[in-house]
Amino acid sequence: MSLLLAACASPEPEDLPPEEIVSRSAERMKALEGFHFIIDRTGGPAYVDPDNTIVFRRAEGYFVAPDRAQATVRVIAPGLVTEVGVIGVGAIQWETNLLTGQWQELPPNWGFNPAVLFDAEIGIQSVLAADLSDLTLVGTEELEEGPDQALYVVDGLAAGERIYEMSYQLIGPEQMQVRLWIAPESFELHRAIVTDPNTGQGEATIWQVDFSEFGTIVDIQPPPAAE
Repeated sequence: MSLLLAACASPEPEDLPPEEIVSRSAERMKALEGFHFIIDRTGGPAYVDPDNTIVFRRAEGYFVAPDRAQATVRVIAPGLVTEVGVIGVGAIQWETNLLTGQWQELPPNWGFNPAVLFDAEIGIQSVLAADLSDLTLVGTEELEEGPDQALYVVDGLAAGERIYEMSYQLIGPEQMQVRLWIAPESFELHRAIVTDPNTGQGEATIWQVDFSEFGTIVDIQPPPAAE
């Protein structure tokens, strides 16, 4: 019985340097035509408006290469917790109005635009390729909500400037701690946790980004009022 269980167990991933694991993951994520994502924020607030009244809480949606994304975003405003729709095509993004639900184009560098956050050239893929340091392979771990296999777990530090720009000033610009869960063989990034020290606002902000449905392509178009 023990031999049978051993034969059925998932093989241990190849022992690779953490720099190579992350480099391969960056290339894999750049090559994907699309994926599903969930972004969760806990800890310190992250404001999506210039007046610092609307706080980002959660987003779930799809990214389609090279520059399209749609998501449902949960936000917290004074006396209100609600969800808004977001569509991004390149640097242009639309959002449903908090009160009327009507689509409206947002001013540049305002709000939350996942089309920029996951852009292969300037988004999280470029952070994986160029902005991480002090990488350490912690070991392997299976995620409860992830694939049925052990994933590489890599810790490191991320420079904050690029993340600050691509997140429209939601995250950074200070150096941040990161932990990555990366699949062996495919090198797909299944989870990233970023700890933003949130200098000047007290409590650190924790960002958890989960990826799935790799290669999925959905039809993302500007909202009807914008066509």
